[in-house]
Amino acid sequence: MQSNTQQGSHMYVLTMQNRQESACTLSGTYTPPPGLTRFDILAQLRLDAVRQYPSMEGAVVLHFAFEPNTV
Repeated sequence: MQSNTQQGSHMYVLTMQNRQESACTLSGTYTPPPGLTRFDILAQLRLDAVRQYPSMEGAVVLHFAFEPNTV
């Protein structure tokens, strides 16, 4: 498979579940700025998820993967 779009240096998968037991999985690529830790990245992705899906406010993380986006 070949992609013509620019991708980030890392790929992520984040799955969260709220108190009503609704689940949400987000995935994509991201190039973190220098100095950002994995914890910082998780916090940012959680904020982004809540902006996109307000029902995920206070949700628990069921799965988080953040790995280099290499061949």
